[in-house]
Amino acid sequence: MEKIVITKLQQDLFSKVVRKLKDEHATVGDNLIESSLAQQFEVSRTPIRAVLNYMSELGITKAVPYKGFVLQVDAESIEGKDSTSNEKSRQDKLYLRLLMDLFFGEIESAFSEKELQERYSASRGEVHRALLLLETDGILRRSPGYKWHLDGVLNTLERHTESYRCRLIFEPAGLLEPSWKLNLKAFEECRERHLKAIQNPTSVSAIELFGLSEEFHELVAACSGNRFLLSNMQQHNRMRKATDLVSMHIQSSVIKSCQRRLDIIELILHGKNQDAAHKLTQLLENDVRVMHYTYNDVINLPPPEREKLVKSITDIDV
Repeated sequence: MEKIVITKLQQDLFSKVVRKLKDEHATVGDNLIESSLAQQFEVSRTPIRAVLNYMSELGITKAVPYKGFVLQVDAESIEGKDSTSNEKSRQDKLYLRLLMDLFFGEIESAFSEKELQERYSASRGEVHRALLLLETDGILRRSPGYKWHLDGVLNTLERHTESYRCRLIFEPAGLLEPSWKLNLKAFEECRERHLKAIQNPTSVSAIELFGLSEEFHELVAACSGNRFLLSNMQQHNRMRKATDLVSMHIQSSVIKSCQRRLDIIELILHGKNQDAAHKLTQLLENDVRVMHYTYNDVINLPPPEREKLVKSITDIDV
C-alpha cells in the first residue's frame, strides 16, 4: 500500500494536533472528533481527516466505526516527527530539488515520472510523492497519459512581478477587513520565532527564513476573516517558494527581513492595523525592488555556480 502524502498545511496541523493531545495528557482510548478539531484549528474537515488518516498510518490512532478516530497510544509517547525521519528528509530534499530544477528550466515543461526516476536515482514512490505535493501546490498538473505538465511556478520576471503586484492589492487590505479578528497567541508565537532568528541569524537557513515569511503572511490573511484572502496568500506562497529560496540564500539579511515583519507584528499586537497595513505595503514594495535587482543575476548564473547554489539549498546529489 502506498504511503499517505500530506501537504505542508496538513503537516502543520499534525504538529498542532499532537501538541494539543500532549497538553491535554490524552491517553489510549480517547476519541479525536473530526468536527471539533476542524473548528478549533479553524480549517475545514478535509485536512483534519487527512491528518487523522496519516496518524492512523503511523499507528497513533485507529478508525473505529461510529466512534471516529481513537488514540492507540498515550499522547506523551507520540513523537513530533515519525520514525521515518530520514526517509522524510530525503523526500523533502527531492521535492526542493525538483522545484529548483523546474524554476531554472532544467526540466522540460512536460515530463514523465520515469524520466525523473532516472534523473534523480529515486524510486517510483519517492518521485510520485514529490509530484503529488507539487500538484497540490498548483505547480504541476497531470495529463490523461503518463506526462506531467508545469503549471504555476514563478520562473519569469514578469510572472514574479505580477504576483507581488497582486499581493500589494489584497494583503494590506486584509488588515483592514471588518471581519478582522486577532489571533493573539499565534501572533505572539510568531513574534517569538522572529526574535529568536534575529538573536541567532547565522543559524537560520534559507528554508527556515522562507518558513518565517510564509507563516507571517498566512497568519495575517487568516486573521482577516476572509477565506478567499487566505486561499490567495497560500497559493502565492507556494508559487513563490523557488524564487524566494534562491533569493534568500544569496543575499537576504535574516536580521533585516525579520525585523521588517517584527515591526508589523508589534503594530498588529497593539491594534494599529492601519499603520500595519502601511508598513506591509512598504515591505512588499521593497521586496519588488530587491527582486528586480537580483532576478536576472540569479536566473543567468553559469551552470557550475547554479548547481552549487541549488545543492546548497537542497543538499541532495543528482
